[in-house]
Amino acid sequence: MRHNIYILAALALVCTIPGTSPAEEKRFEEITVKSAVEQALANNLSLKLQEEDVQVAKGEAYAAQGRFDILLSAEAGGQGEELTPLIPGGAEQVDTTHWNAKAEKVFTTGTTFSLGWNNSSFDSDAQALLLNPSYSSGLVFGLSQPLLQGLGKAAQTANLRTAEKQLAAATHQVDSQAADLAALVKQAYWNLVFAWQDIEVQKISLTLAKKLLEETGEKIRAGKLAQVEIYQPQSEVARREERLISAERAIGVAEDELKLLLNNEDWFSSYKPLDQPVTDPIVLDLPAILENALKNRPDIKAADLNVEAAKIQEESANDKLLPNFALVGGVGLGGVDERYGDSVSNSLGNTDNLWQVGLTFTMPLENSTAKGNVQKASAQYRKARTNTLLLRQQIKKTVRTTIRDIELVIKAIEATQKTSLATLKRLEAEQAKFQSGRSTTLDVLIAQDAYSQALSQENLTNISYAKTLAELDRIQGLITLTSTP
Repeated sequence: MRHNIYILAALALVCTIPGTSPAEEKRFEEITVKSAVEQALANNLSLKLQEEDVQVAKGEAYAAQGRFDILLSAEAGGQGEELTPLIPGGAEQVDTTHWNAKAEKVFTTGTTFSLGWNNSSFDSDAQALLLNPSYSSGLVFGLSQPLLQGLGKAAQTANLRTAEKQLAAATHQVDSQAADLAALVKQAYWNLVFAWQDIEVQKISLTLAKKLLEETGEKIRAGKLAQVEIYQPQSEVARREERLISAERAIGVAEDELKLLLNNEDWFSSYKPLDQPVTDPIVLDLPAILENALKNRPDIKAADLNVEAAKIQEESANDKLLPNFALVGGVGLGGVDERYGDSVSNSLGNTDNLWQVGLTFTMPLENSTAKGNVQKASAQYRKARTNTLLLRQQIKKTVRTTIRDIELVIKAIEATQKTSLATLKRLEAEQAKFQSGRSTTLDVLIAQDAYSQALSQENLTNISYAKTLAELDRIQGLITLTSTP
């Protein structure tokens, strides 16, 4: 049938369309569905923004690990005092200094170990001091273990596990954005294909009108038609020229949409699409497609991970309701002497031993902050769960709608093909009747218009099929690079 259309158009090309359309004056860049999707995935700015969210989430996860880093600290200082002696031989001047260093690490159980090296000096003009000046040096090993709040790996790693869940969710969101982008690119590509197809239809329609105008003029000159009969084909030629201009503009609009998605900075060239929509029907398995969408869609995976992250934060907030009750202890070695080096030697040799053990307990009486955080975390967890339920409902609806659209458009393809063929036969019949004087110019113009509209509708239906197939990929979270089903 398509061959017959272009044979008819070729026979009708008695009068050529004057001038060259703006689209034909441009530089053309050939493009396929595959290359369009690949360019968009590499260059699209919205996708790049989504990828930056992954980098932010990576930073959050890395920062959350900092709680378990080894912490080094050091301090040094001095102090001097001038005193009024209260007893004979009492101190009038006292100078002290200290310089300390400590390494501390928190483990995932909540246990904190510390190792400190503490040093100090004392110098006074007081009499009867055994060591003056004196230096002290010591090594102290400390331990702290929470017994209620913060006890165990789950409590200590809550923020880290939350950040890791959010990182995985952000990664899935990029995949979801990419699948959405691929579908948008395909739909924009097919819109451009239709714009190119439609301009050819409008050219055929205009050529047919011009041919009828010429034939009408010949019949008027031959005295077979009245002079007024020329006005109908003339006005129709003008109208179809306007439609051709509109079709040329539609190509530019479709190109702009596609260039924006591809982030193509060359706004002076024009795309020439190479792929054509495939109309072969596909077999649809609703349960399998629905199961695949609910199980494998990246945004579903991201939503489930956000629920898990919110649950972790709720558990962490409940942990903060508990009192801060901890076991603390430490042991150390120390030494004192008139010289600092001897004090260090004494601390490692002739040691002064020290130890301590105890319990600490703190808890706000109202505990408003912890209670408020629990309420907030619980609401966020419920909200995250509800969002996943809403997303799954929407997916089920979208899957059913898309499959129904595909089934209907497959039927429409066959119907529009029959309509195109029927309107072609009607046009041929009206033209034959016009030649024999049994039909008017209006009848022929009506048949021509019906034929061009049928061609346009057939093209539009084929494009709709290609676009619904792109949507079928999107709702399953898939990215395909071909135009075939």
